[in-house]
This record gives sequence, structure tokens and C-alpha cells, in this order.
Amino acid sequence: MATYNLFFTGKDDPRNCVIIGEDAVHRFFCFETHGSRTTVYTSTSSKVASLLFGPGNQLGSAIIGSRTVPMADLVSPGSSHNARSFFSADGRKFEWRKSANASGAYDLYTLNPPIVRVAAFRRYAEETPVGRSTGLLQYTFAQDGLLLYSLLALSLNRWVDMYAM
Repeated sequence: MATYNLFFTGKDDPRNCVIIGEDAVHRFFCFETHGSRTTVYTSTSSKVASLLFGPGNQLGSAIIGSRTVPMADLVSPGSSHNARSFFSADGRKFEWRKSANASGAYDLYTLNPPIVRVAAFRRYAEETPVGRSTGLLQYTFAQDGLLLYSLLALSLNRWVDMYAM
């Protein structure tokens, strides 16, 4: 099974970063936050998602394509105290598990049997071919919808953990 890399560049902020890499195609995502709205763009400058935070930076709504869901659906309680789950666009359940072994590290598991790790995010402060990196996502799937949902859920997990919500 192939492993693909996405490098997180720019600010070390889950709501303001650029993510660059390649799987079957080149990947580029830009998370930009202005006020209480985080907008996610792709390489074609197409807006693919928005996170609309409530008053006091509380979780609000996520608009993913033409679908609107509560942001809380992307960080629902998981199978353990260090896990938060979400459903991808095709209805499969996944969860990000916070790693006990590394600060700011998360592993993505599919909860549809068999339960396997399909991605890992690690802090990664190094020079890379795309510039200074603050994080690295390694993943084993090449599905647009799952990648977008995974990145949105990861961003929210990191943000929630940063602000101990």
C-alpha cells in the first residue's frame, strides 16, 4: 500500500496554513481565517469548505461542498477519551486519536471493519521541498472526499486541543 505525504507550511496554526503534497494528483489546500470564518481553498482557488465559528470561538457550522453540518459532527466523541470521530461524505466512520507518545500527534483510523490506521499527523519543523514545514500528514488513501473531511476534522481536533475546549 502506498503512503502519501502532505506538508503543512506557513503559520503553525490549524486555521491558517497551506498544505501541499501529492498522491495520485498534486494536492494543495489553503486554510484562511478572517474573523469567525475559516475558508478552505484548493489549487484551483475553488472554495471547497468553510468553518463558521460561533460567538467566543465556539464550534458552529461546517459547510463542505453543498452540505452543511454542525462542526461538532467532525469532532464527535470517539472510542476512547483521546479520540474524536466523524463520518466521511460516503457514510464511513473514522476517528482521529491523539497520540500519547508525541505532543501534537494524531492517528486516523477507519472504524469500518477492519479497524486500521490510514493516516498519521506529526509535528514536523524542517525544511522541505515546498519550504519550511510545521507538520506532516502521511496517509494511505487517494480519495478526494475522505482527504477533505480528514483535513477538516484534523484542523478542528488540533484547534480544540490548543484551546482546551
